Amino acid sequence: QINWPWLSDAPSAPPEVTDPVVIESDPVEVIVETPAPPTPTPVPEPSYEAIGAVTVTAAQLRDGSAAQAAASAGADAVIVEMKGINGKLAWQSGAELAATLGVNAADGKTAQAVRDLAQSGDLYLVARVHCFRDPVLSNGKIGSLRTKKGKIWYDRRGVCWSSPADQQAADYLSALCLELADMGFDEILLDDAGYPWDGEVNVLATSDNRPEDRTVPVSAFLTRLSGELRERGVTLSVYAYEKLLPGEEVYSGLTAAVLAQNAGRVWLDQRVEPGHYESVLTAAGLDNPSARIVAPAASGREGSWYR
Repeated sequence: QINWPWLSDAPSAPPEVTDPVVIESDPVEVIVETPAPPTPTPVPEPSYEAIGAVTVTAAQLRDGSAAQAAASAGADAVIVEMKGINGKLAWQSGAELAATLGVNAADGKTAQAVRDLAQSGDLYLVARVHCFRDPVLSNGKIGSLRTKKGKIWYDRRGVCWSSPADQQAADYLSALCLELADMGFDEILLDDAGYPWDGEVNVLATSDNRPEDRTVPVSAFLTRLSGELRERGVTLSVYAYEKLLPGEEVYSGLTAAVLAQNAGRVWLDQRVEPGHYESVLTAAGLDNPSARIVAPAASGREGSWYR
């Protein structure tokens, strides 16, 4: 006999109350291990040897006579101007601003000549780049330096300047120098790498483009570029015009300290005295001055020279 509960008239018994189920376990300990960041490979400090350099033209690079010019001068290096005082380039840059400003070369023959020389490895190659003395940048309202009356300022040669403090100008020059490094140059020589130093600089306005302490934007620009070039194994050098006499203002912002901290080599204009520069730069921390200070050959100084 089966007694189905749902057929019974008697009420169903309530469910029995039992103790709750307790699950015993050890506490879970979660340990999150953060991997150590990779140790960056240090960039070795560059070593400098004395060089003898001769100035050649882009045409000499293209026709193959640059090597002969170096041999005739007893030089192991050549210097060629790749960005002129007029803002024009000796190659076709990939920088967007170069195309916008219309400063590219008509063809890529000079760039190819540089690549060929670099591949041969026979000569040390130096690219000379005029930086902020650039009428194309200035007239394009990119960091234009102005007078106290708000007009564009011109130097003794009738050329207007851009500012090392202008980010667009600094980015543009950095891009150009990196292209030259990738092209095969061993050293980038910056000319006019600071503020104007010659002419009626007393009428220049003080502003964000030309602050009271001009060493700050100049040093920032050189520090950035020297680091970028060092990663490519290329030396950053600076051409110096001012006499750096104690107690006198350095209008360009290229003080002895700025040069010693940021320049692989310092190339001297013929109007300055090599012995004086060696003294002040050594005091500022520049080591191996015989190799790192490049003086005009006519000075008769031993070590690095150019003509």
